[in-house]
Amino acid sequence: MQLGKIYIDTLNMFEWNLNDRVRKTVFMAGLILLLLGAVAAIMAPADYGWRLRSQILVDGETVSVSAGWKTGSVKLVEQLLRVETPLKYDACWGAVPPFFREETGFVVTGSAVEQSSPRKPFNLYVFDRVNFDLWRTGSSYKAYCEVKGEASASFSFSIASKENLPDVIYFVVEGHEPGLGPTVLVNSTISWIERSSRTDSTGYVASAPRVFLEEAKDFRLRGNATEVNGNRFNFYIMEYSNYWDWLAGKNYTAMLERENVNSLSFNISLTEDQVGPAFSVCFVVENTLKDVDEKIIINATLEWREKTAISTAFGGKMIGSIMAGIGLIMILMGIAPLVFKPGRGKHSPAGSM
Repeated sequence: MQLGKIYIDTLNMFEWNLNDRVRKTVFMAGLILLLLGAVAAIMAPADYGWRLRSQILVDGETVSVSAGWKTGSVKLVEQLLRVETPLKYDACWGAVPPFFREETGFVVTGSAVEQSSPRKPFNLYVFDRVNFDLWRTGSSYKAYCEVKGEASASFSFSIASKENLPDVIYFVVEGHEPGLGPTVLVNSTISWIERSSRTDSTGYVASAPRVFLEEAKDFRLRGNATEVNGNRFNFYIMEYSNYWDWLAGKNYTAMLERENVNSLSFNISLTEDQVGPAFSVCFVVENTLKDVDEKIIINATLEWREKTAISTAFGGKMIGSIMAGIGLIMILMGIAPLVFKPGRGKHSPAGSM
C-alpha cells in the first residue's frame, strides 16, 4: 500500500508541473502575439487627405455707430432795428464762434420782417466788418446779401471754409422811402457740419481664431456685412494692430477696404503666415453720413483644409488584428486554469477501494 501511494503522488506532481509549464508558455506566446498584432494594426500605412474645416468668427453681431458728421448751429442775432432820421439806417452785429475741429458747410440763414401796420418797405444788407465800413463811407462794397424795397425778406448764403469766415457779421436795415422809418425784426443763425470723432463714428468686432497645431492650408475668410436700414457705410477688414494705426490716422494695411456700400460679401484668401498663433482679425465699420446713426450686421467664417488620415492599408490592418486576436485567445487559455483553479486530479490503482 505504501509503495502505491508514493507512485500516485509522484505521478500527480509530474502532471501538475507539466501543465504549469505549458500554461506559462501559452500565456507568454499569446502576450507576444497580442502586442505584435496591435503594433501592426496601429502602424499600418495610412492614406491621407485634406478635409475642409471651418470656424465661425462672427455670428450675426450688430455694430452700432454714430453719425460721421453732425450739424451744429449758433444764433447770431435776434433784434429789432428802427430806422430814425438823421442816420436813415440801423445796424446790429453777431459774433461768429471760433472753430477748432474739422468743420465745413457754413451757412448763414435768417429773416427780416417789418413790424408796422401797414408794413413799410425797407432795404436790407448783410456785411462783414470791412464791407460795412466801406458801405457807410459810400465806397464800393460787396455784401453777403442785399434786398431792397421789401416789407419782409428771408436770406441764406454759404461761406466756403473756416479761413473765409469773418469775426463778426453785420445786419443793416435802411429806409427805402424818404420819411418812412421802418421797424424790422432781424433773426439770423449760422450753421455748419462737423466730423464726429473717429471713435464715435466707427466700430469693430475683433476675433482671434483657433491656433492651428495640425497641418493646414488653403485659408479663406468668408462673410458679409449689411446695414439694417440700407444706409451706406465704409467697411474694412484688418489685423488688430493695423486697426489702431488706422484709428490714429497712421499708415495701415487692410485685407479688405470697401467704401460707400449698404451691403457686401467677402471671400479673402489668407496665407499660412497670416493665420499664425498671434493672428487676430478686426471687422471695422465707418459711418460717413450726416446726422444718421447706423447698425451693421456682420457674419464671418474662417475656412481651411486640414491634413487627415482617411483610411489605413487593409492588409496590414487585417493581419495585425488577426495576430492580436489569436494572442488574446492564448492569454485567456493560459490564465483560465488559474481563474477557475480546479483541484489536482488523483490517480487510483485499479481495484483499490
